[in-house]
Amino acid sequence: MLEGLTYFASLVLFGFVVLATTRVRHDMLILACIPPVFVALVMGFVMAIYAGGRFGIPLVAVALALPFPATWQLARHYSERDLLILIFLAWALGMVFALVAFGFPDPQ
Repeated sequence: MLEGLTYFASLVLFGFVVLATTRVRHDMLILACIPPVFVALVMGFVMAIYAGGRFGIPLVAVALALPFPATWQLARHYSERDLLILIFLAWALGMVFALVAFGFPDPQ
């Protein structure tokens, strides 16, 4: 149960990183988003495959759909600079959850 929640939280945060970057319009800020998006795509892909096989496709589908409304609302209310800060915070928190998720023992 706890392992599924950590995978869910990581996928939500990595999805937010990718979707929020699409709302950034400034050229230099988009360049700053390259490392978080790259890591979020790779880690999110690997975690989605594992979570889909272990916990089911609905968990992954909900985790990847949940960032859409959050991204939409935050992009409307915050500037691009603030959105960049949120992207990096979500990336860091997603990496913490991924570290915890990868620390769980493998099922026998």
